Amino acid sequence: MATEKLKFKIELFSTMWDLPPQVEILINDKSFYKNSISATEEAPEVIEFEHETEEGNEYNLQIKLFGKQTNQTVVNEKGDILNDQLLNIKNIEIDEIDIGSLVYKGEYTPEYPQPWAAQQAESGNTLPKSLQNVTQMGHNGTWQLKFTAPFYMWLLENLY
Repeated sequence: MATEKLKFKIELFSTMWDLPPQVEILINDKSFYKNSISATEEAPEVIEFEHETEEGNEYNLQIKLFGKQTNQTVVNEKGDILNDQLLNIKNIEIDEIDIGSLVYKGEYTPEYPQPWAAQQAESGNTLPKSLQNVTQMGHNGTWQLKFTAPFYMWLLENLY
């Protein structure tokens, strides 16, 4: 089987008022980065690493937000969010190719905090198990993009 070594360049930034979001980046459960992100949109944190893929296999790029506590979201009496901790995906390049709008094919699976999730259910709001078209994460959870090797074939099949 043919293999290819892919270069990943991921730009992340945070929106925060108190503590920076904690992030882990993985491919198929192999961790490449685990740290907090306090960078801004103007000067995002750039995480670069390489991963070898094997032709015919599926891979799962994951960006996990973890460790966010409920006190990081400050809400007034009316329910308006005054302050929050958010993780933002600014850009993803794979093998020096900006994947552009393909970032929106990623799927974000939030871990909704209690008691908020229970309150939403009681008031008749069904929270989605996962979301697409998301580049901003506000709950602990995982954003993931699945792709196959060879990457260029997957890219051509998914561009249009």
